Amino acid sequence: MPAIDALKIEDLQRNLPKLTGSVKLKGLTDLVEIYRDEYGIPHVRAANRLDAFYAQGFVTAQDRLWQMEFDRRRGMGRWAEVVGSSEVEQDKVMRRFRMEASAMDDYRAVGEETRSMLDAYAKGVNAFINSTDRLPVEYEIVGLEPEPWQPWDGLVVYKVRHIFMGVFESKVWRAQLVRGLGPEKAATMFPGYQPGHLLILPPGTPYDGPANDGLDQLSEGVSALNGLHETDSGSNSWAISGSRTASGKPLLAGDSHRALDTPNVYYQNHVACPEFDVIGLSFAGLPGFPHFGHNEWVAWCVTHTGADYQDLYVERFKPDDSAYYLYQDQWLRAEVHQEIIKVRDGDDIILKVWSTRHGPVISGNPDAGDGISLRYVATDGPSVWPESIGQMLTAKNSDDLIDSMREWVDPCNNFLFADVHGNIGYQCRGEIPIRSEQNARLPAPGWTGEHEWQGKIPFEELPRSVNPTQGYIATANNKPVGDDYPHFIAVDFAPGFRVERVTRGLLSMDNPSAGDMAKIHAECLSIPAQAYIGLLKKLEQSEDLPGKAREKLLAWSGRMDAEAVEPTVYSGFRDALLFSILKHNLGDALTAQAWDPTDRGRGVFLSRLKTLLVSMIEEDDTSLLPPGDDWASLANRSLNDGVATLQTLLGPNIEEWVWGRVHRAQPSHSLSKAFPHFAYLLDPPPIPMSGDGDTPLAGSYSPAEFAKVGGLSVARYVYDLSDWNNCLWAVPLGSSGHPGSPHYYDQSEIWRQIQMVPMNYDWDQIIALRETQQRLVPA
Repeated sequence: MPAIDALKIEDLQRNLPKLTGSVKLKGLTDLVEIYRDEYGIPHVRAANRLDAFYAQGFVTAQDRLWQMEFDRRRGMGRWAEVVGSSEVEQDKVMRRFRMEASAMDDYRAVGEETRSMLDAYAKGVNAFINSTDRLPVEYEIVGLEPEPWQPWDGLVVYKVRHIFMGVFESKVWRAQLVRGLGPEKAATMFPGYQPGHLLILPPGTPYDGPANDGLDQLSEGVSALNGLHETDSGSNSWAISGSRTASGKPLLAGDSHRALDTPNVYYQNHVACPEFDVIGLSFAGLPGFPHFGHNEWVAWCVTHTGADYQDLYVERFKPDDSAYYLYQDQWLRAEVHQEIIKVRDGDDIILKVWSTRHGPVISGNPDAGDGISLRYVATDGPSVWPESIGQMLTAKNSDDLIDSMREWVDPCNNFLFADVHGNIGYQCRGEIPIRSEQNARLPAPGWTGEHEWQGKIPFEELPRSVNPTQGYIATANNKPVGDDYPHFIAVDFAPGFRVERVTRGLLSMDNPSAGDMAKIHAECLSIPAQAYIGLLKKLEQSEDLPGKAREKLLAWSGRMDAEAVEPTVYSGFRDALLFSILKHNLGDALTAQAWDPTDRGRGVFLSRLKTLLVSMIEEDDTSLLPPGDDWASLANRSLNDGVATLQTLLGPNIEEWVWGRVHRAQPSHSLSKAFPHFAYLLDPPPIPMSGDGDTPLAGSYSPAEFAKVGGLSVARYVYDLSDWNNCLWAVPLGSSGHPGSPHYYDQSEIWRQIQMVPMNYDWDQIIALRETQQRLVPA
């Protein structure tokens, strides 16, 4: 298929899939009905289990085939063959991860029932490809034909979506800090979980352990840094017992925070058959509803635990033969593969890839004697984790749902649930290896044998709580349990600011209903902002622009409202103060890297440092401040610098510095970078936002791009266990991945206003209110 040079809105609409009438398809055994509601969300009803997964694959391909293509090629390291040489480096990294090989291993490892689920879904995807002449317009743009969808491709999609949610990038960045600053200074700048911030279990309990700086581990790890090759998502969730709700039955709610893909990472759909009837959010390309959903008896949702399940090992390769690496005084043979990366309008690239007993070598140069390998639970040998996806669909109570998580591997989640019998609960699900805490902060020497994994935390010993006496559970990526827990989970957890506001919101409600949960979704009061405002009270009053800015902040509540000016002033002031501290403590080179956190590790570092500064302000600890400064003098200079920056960016009229003017989500299509002349048709419009990275209404940003939202809620939901027809949800764009569809971003304004739409579950109502109806008929 030749690529196209011009694109019109008519082309986008011409390529929309047909969503009405009947389609005869091979591979089906019985009739399937598909009803789409007013938001284009498909509701699928099949006569048997395999037809249900087949149909889920079919409707997902109708709406999201290009997204599936993008994720599959990205995970396999084949994106450069679509868009050219600009993505070669990304492809090299992905080839080194060897995720396709890992996905195929998992597919071969699962039982027949799970394999049949993956097979049926893939058949449904291919049935759509083979039955339509209306492929997504993106295939025309790049001149590409879709390849058949393989049953393991969905596992590739899932793995590529989660490998960067681990902690290996934090270890790389911490190693760079140690190398540049020394272990003591690095430990100070990159602290652990702060005392006083809330734990998940027991609900509402403040953490009273030390702010673990890991100085000993950092010092011991310095020797492993030679040859190191330079290479913050979040969520909220809460469960409320029926003893606290208006209906007397539980409520389960929350929102998932990620970067905003276009289309959105989560796909709203509903699939039913005699064995199960489940509605929720799936990943395009993968069957089931692994993160968010409910059936007739139970509901579930997740946030990221932040557990440490990725280790880096410094490997020593034989100087004269890189096929061998050192381990406990023996030269072991590495697995060596040759990869061919095809490049659009360019020459093929030959890439040599190594794997050791620890995992794939992801950086360094084994031919020169060194490399860094990644050991990661999701790629550490074959796993049967996909079996959880099918098992959870048929759970009839909380015990069944917990039991379905036994084989879950990655990512490690705070898994909240509720059932119609009145139970609520928390289960930490996922594989967490048992090994030395010395692995937790830095790359470990791989040749000694002293840093190996010693099994995993047994499922029965993972943190769990069912029906806590507090009557609620709240999670926001904060530390799950106290230091009396016998196993090591991680070093880095999200600060407790978000979970504190969520908890206060829950406890302030009197007999809430499902509709009341939006008040917590909308919570945008910043706890750190209140600490920074306290600094400004020490400054003298002035009549200039910084003086006006100060007066506005002193009268401000700390709410990061999109319509207000104060959040912009506060953010400019705080960024200027943060930059001064970074530059003094890190120097120019490391500050430049930290200021533009292009990887998750640096983003986590900035988040933890910001948290540390809040406590240092409250304690008047000036140890990180430049010589001669106290907090008042630094605040004065930072306010002046921040206001000057804002004046340059937004003009001299402070009343025009409205937060929503600059603090916006800017959705970008996967082809906009490579084909910028089509971006005006492919990219949904920007979305002004309240909140920031410290508020439950999330909107984090990199300071290098002031206020441009990088992390936000990509799905909001409320499950009402008293009546499934009262459930609500919303995504920031829409159900369709087609730029020409009316459902490409029809939920954006609803989402911006912190509203939600009905999560239709009753089939009579679904049929009565359908926007379209389609039948899949066995050929």
